[in-house]
Amino acid sequence: MPVSLMECHDSTAGAGRPAIGFRRDQEDRGGEGGRGPGGSPPDLVERDNILAGLGRLLADASRGKGQLAVVDGPLGTGKSRLVHEFLEALEPGGVRVLRATASLREHLLPFGVVTQLLHGMTIPPPGRDRVRELLASAVEQTVIEGELTDGDWEVQVVDAFQKLTMELAHLSETTPLVICVDNAHYLDPPSLHFLAGLVPWLHSARILVLITDDHTLRWPRSPLLAGLLSQSPNAHRIAVRPLSRRGVDALAIRLLGPHTASPRLTAELHRVSGGNPLAVQALIIDQQAGGAGYPEGYGQALLDLVAHSRPSMLAVVRALAVLGGAAPVADVARLAGVDATVTGWALHALVSAGLLTQGHAFRHPVAATAVLDDMPADSRAALHRAAAELLHEAGAPALTVAGQLMAAGDPDADCATEVLVAASDEALATGDVGTALSCLDLAQRTRADAPTAARIRARLSRLEWQLKPQVAVRHLRPQLGDFTAGHLDRREVSELVLGLVRAGALDELTALLDTLRTRAHQGIGPGTEDLRPLTNWAAMAYPLHTGLRKLAHSVAAATPEAAPCHDPWLPSAVTLADDLIRGGNDQLTHRAELLLRTFHLDHGSLWNAESGALALRALLHAGRPDEVVAWCEKLETEAAAHHAVAWQGKFLAIRAEAHLRQGQLISAHDLAARAMALVPPQGWGIGLAGVLGCAILAATRSGRLEQAEKYVAQPIPEPALHSRHGAHYLHARGHYRLATHHPQAALADFLACGRFAETWNAPGADVVSWRTSAAEAWLAQDDQDQAKRLVREQIARLLPGPSRARGLCLRTLAAVSRVSRRPQLLTEAVDMLKDSGDDYELARALIDLSTAFKDTGDQRNARRVAHRAWHLAKQTGAEHLCREAALDPIDPEAAISAKQHQDGLSALTTQERRIALLAAKGYTNREIAAKLYITSSTVEQHLTRVFRKVNVKRRQDLPHFL
Repeated sequence: MPVSLMECHDSTAGAGRPAIGFRRDQEDRGGEGGRGPGGSPPDLVERDNILAGLGRLLADASRGKGQLAVVDGPLGTGKSRLVHEFLEALEPGGVRVLRATASLREHLLPFGVVTQLLHGMTIPPPGRDRVRELLASAVEQTVIEGELTDGDWEVQVVDAFQKLTMELAHLSETTPLVICVDNAHYLDPPSLHFLAGLVPWLHSARILVLITDDHTLRWPRSPLLAGLLSQSPNAHRIAVRPLSRRGVDALAIRLLGPHTASPRLTAELHRVSGGNPLAVQALIIDQQAGGAGYPEGYGQALLDLVAHSRPSMLAVVRALAVLGGAAPVADVARLAGVDATVTGWALHALVSAGLLTQGHAFRHPVAATAVLDDMPADSRAALHRAAAELLHEAGAPALTVAGQLMAAGDPDADCATEVLVAASDEALATGDVGTALSCLDLAQRTRADAPTAARIRARLSRLEWQLKPQVAVRHLRPQLGDFTAGHLDRREVSELVLGLVRAGALDELTALLDTLRTRAHQGIGPGTEDLRPLTNWAAMAYPLHTGLRKLAHSVAAATPEAAPCHDPWLPSAVTLADDLIRGGNDQLTHRAELLLRTFHLDHGSLWNAESGALALRALLHAGRPDEVVAWCEKLETEAAAHHAVAWQGKFLAIRAEAHLRQGQLISAHDLAARAMALVPPQGWGIGLAGVLGCAILAATRSGRLEQAEKYVAQPIPEPALHSRHGAHYLHARGHYRLATHHPQAALADFLACGRFAETWNAPGADVVSWRTSAAEAWLAQDDQDQAKRLVREQIARLLPGPSRARGLCLRTLAAVSRVSRRPQLLTEAVDMLKDSGDDYELARALIDLSTAFKDTGDQRNARRVAHRAWHLAKQTGAEHLCREAALDPIDPEAAISAKQHQDGLSALTTQERRIALLAAKGYTNREIAAKLYITSSTVEQHLTRVFRKVNVKRRQDLPHFL
């Protein structure tokens, strides 16, 4: 049986006596710089016992008890480094050393290692000549043209090997002999037989045979070396294992210092390296270089070790990297083109070395990356394709197979089309829209038939409209060809219509809908079931397009209602759009609430986000901007998580409109700017007119006319001005022109908005209040008659009851009424606008009311209302309105007072701040009590404390920054 290292001791050696053949200056060098404890170099840890054991074996051999020491360890554990250190420590002249290194490159070269041993200059003449003659004789008898002869060559060399052994034994009589062979796992057969013949002579020779071996790399297993270890009493197997956690700590502290080598770092070093000394040192070198490449050292160490191993090892590691690690052995073997048994040996060798986990996984992804990056591009792509076919045959998930195809970058595989489409569905089901898009992008490059190619293109288009709307337009023309060929299904036809509407492709849109109508009459073709809602949608999207309007009327008269649709979002979108145009508030709000109650973003339908956006606009029309803001924030977050920038931009734009409706001009502008920065102009299509309109109006109302000018100068698609978004854009541009003293141009924009309302012939929830805006333009031209006519027309069209629109009308009507009547009209306007939540329009009405009080001689109320108007204008960000209120507190005393007020705000409770805010906006105690569900007396008590904390005496003096 082999003897363990602990049994390899010198029982007769005296305590403190130096081992024979060692330099005395090696005995106690632990204190020298650059050496570790016990005299070992700083990069050798947990190896002192082995070095000491080898010294004892040499001492035994020196006394005539020859020894065989096999230092056995896996890849990268430092066997060669250890033996080199042992030999370097020998005293010159005290021991004669014969050295040879076996290599993979020469493992089939007969007598290669024994030739290295015996041709060195260590053997003195004339013994050197006799040894070389004997070796030449053995080679001559058994080698022809560099290869061993057929037959029993072992018998032919027995005599020569015995004589060679006797020569070496004779040589050791004068000086102990160390025969060192590195990498015995690559020994050529004759050299192995020579060493095997030498071992029986060791019991009476002063010879130490020192071999480094890696039994995990001996494929197939060699029974000869194993037999030597098990049968020879003076043979010892010395195991060299990867470093323990403590060993990694010690090595890191030696090389990095105790301050850098923190417990956290060394734990990570051990986890990533598996204790493999070569990998640990590579990681430490990275750390010494600043840590920028960490943990690339692990991957490079693995590559270096594999590169010096058998080709089958490299093939196995590459296959494992391609499969992603932790793959079944059979799959790795098949992909690598290596026998399953050999593959198992290779994986076992890597696990033993600490380079792989027990489950055959890389310890860090960088290792797989390093292996893949080291491969030639064509070989890597071919291996990924082969892996895809292998995994597909094994029934792996489509996403797994598709990952291989995408890594190959070339879908040239029989299963590619089917797998990539299925994988995109799997990715969508998990919310991974980016992967789904990549799968479809690759799928369209496969050799698919026309219907399949159309299906792939439709799916790719659907996702690109969500993730990359600026490039989705490229699919419209090919999809029109697919439609003509009859390759699109019902949902794909409806989404093609939506895409054409967004892109402003009016000629193609009209032609497609006309073709659908023809097919509907003939009773053939998918998509005809939705002809009526689709034509209605197109006509509502482009109210000024005569052809689409006529087509919608014609279809409505001759086509029944649409059949039930598997896409629930299409009918929801059409119904909401129709309700918005017709202005049915109660029904519209009810539909919007029902939809939003169960709404979620659905990547499987382009009508999904469209219907959600319309529901939010419906709530905005109903005067519920706070709810719209909350919904938009939620949906923006969800869209951002899915990288759906088109959806995110859409909800940002709607939130900007909600803030604009609330009079929060700065936030409205910033949100609109964010939306336009997120989605490029070409990605908005005709929707660019809507978000630009919001930005223009917010910038204009806040007095930032230079910024508004830049937005006005930005080109928009011509069809956008004929779309329903065009009304909002023209209305905003008109107000910019009015603010820059171009009333005639502004009037033209406002009257152009009127064409939308006349076309729809309905009160129109989605139509801007163009009449009151046009009346302002007439007033700017001193034409009160025209202004009064438009305002009265607008009032006549309004639904009964107070509303924001009525408040705007009353404010404009006051401007063309008698001076004595203005306070009453403006007071009513203020009450309605206050309830609407539009602080900007409320501030304008308050300024007009202050002027009206002043004109009627009521200076006290004029100052009171002006103060309130100034605070409200300041809150909205409309600095120019503050100047109109003529109460801009820029004098030093006012600035000090404002600072005192702001200091007092920190002392307000949440409830006090809420009550103070409502009071500053002009709400009475009773109105505040009703809003907050508390009593009027409670409100009064809170306000008393507020006045004291912010140092004011009246509610009119409450600061704007509440």
